[in-house]
Amino acid sequence: MSRERLFEPFAGWLIRPEWAARVIAGAYDTKSPAERREIVSTNPYSYLGVTRSAEDLAPGDDADEAELLRRGADTLTTILDADAFAPTDHAALYAYRLTYAGHSQLGVVGALAVDAFHDGRVLTHENVRPNRAKLLSSHLQQVGATSSPIALTRRPDPAVAAVLAVATEREPQVHHIVEEVLHEVWVLDEHESIAVAELLADEPVYVTDGHHRSAAAIAGSMERDEPAFQRTLAVLFPSDALRVEAFHRRIPDTLGRDPHALEALLADVGDLTEVGTLEEARPQQPREVGVYHQGNWWKLVLPEPETDSPVGLLDVELLRTNVIHDLLGIDELQPDSGADYVPAPNGIDEVVRRCDEDGRIGFVMYATSIEELMAVADAEELMPPKSSYVAPKPRSGIFLRVLGTGATSHLDPS
Repeated sequence: MSRERLFEPFAGWLIRPEWAARVIAGAYDTKSPAERREIVSTNPYSYLGVTRSAEDLAPGDDADEAELLRRGADTLTTILDADAFAPTDHAALYAYRLTYAGHSQLGVVGALAVDAFHDGRVLTHENVRPNRAKLLSSHLQQVGATSSPIALTRRPDPAVAAVLAVATEREPQVHHIVEEVLHEVWVLDEHESIAVAELLADEPVYVTDGHHRSAAAIAGSMERDEPAFQRTLAVLFPSDALRVEAFHRRIPDTLGRDPHALEALLADVGDLTEVGTLEEARPQQPREVGVYHQGNWWKLVLPEPETDSPVGLLDVELLRTNVIHDLLGIDELQPDSGADYVPAPNGIDEVVRRCDEDGRIGFVMYATSIEELMAVADAEELMPPKSSYVAPKPRSGIFLRVLGTGATSHLDPS
């Protein structure tokens, strides 16, 4: 029995140009809950209103999960009633290009086979939190659409690149700048779509962003046997086009140590140097970590790994085991650990600002490489949470894949 193709064309919906500014969501991870609340409260058409989570609720708003999902479905209904999305006239794959600060990455958007997570064609590398995955699975079923593509990568394929090069010579269907990132979309014709789908049939691909959405898609496919739930929205970029940045850590100072006591304990972990400025503390190579606490900066060189395990070689894992767990007594894998993460595009100044506000200890990381990410996935190991930040990110509110349930029960699933 032959396997389903990894990527299939689907009859998707694309944001209309005149609605792009109101509907397309900015980067979720780079905004605080207060910032997201402000956007949703002032713009009823923002796709952030569809994907809102409990942490986005205003103080005193005790909405439960069911109410959150109802609000998300209501927002999608509002967007659809405004005719903000236009259906494509045939099942297609889509070329999707993101351009930011001189960097450009061109990928393919399609309907990814959920079975591929089971048969080894899609490889993951991060732990997921079960409660978050469960909420997203419920969201799929009750809201009835997906707009946030799971981001994947694989090694470059010149044949795929050649098809996309021809397609992107045409005028794009979407051309819009969101937070300084230019998003462009081209609908591939039927011949191009089939050609690319066949080229993507066999080689494994790696999840770079969207592990919880992946887990939600798997759960949804088991709970619902409709064909629409056996695939999920995804975008695939070649690995040589990706720009991987760090996720900095903010960890509670659980034992209330003063900076000098913390310094003494860190010195037992690795080579530690007190420095006067952020620039001196900024990591320049693997195993270097900048540490910030109460106005003080240190540069910590983590100890040499004592394993050949791909995940054990990572800076984020060395920090997790030697400092976050063994020194501070925090299990970063637990949802109530108190760990907070700041993506590198937000800037190290944001790490400092937040640490000054709440007394957490800041850890400025050196970025995990795409090669390290692939090695962990190939070994079927799992990284700690927020081990890498791939930017720029695909945005919600550009594509819409209809599932035919919830707010889209009146529409044919794609």
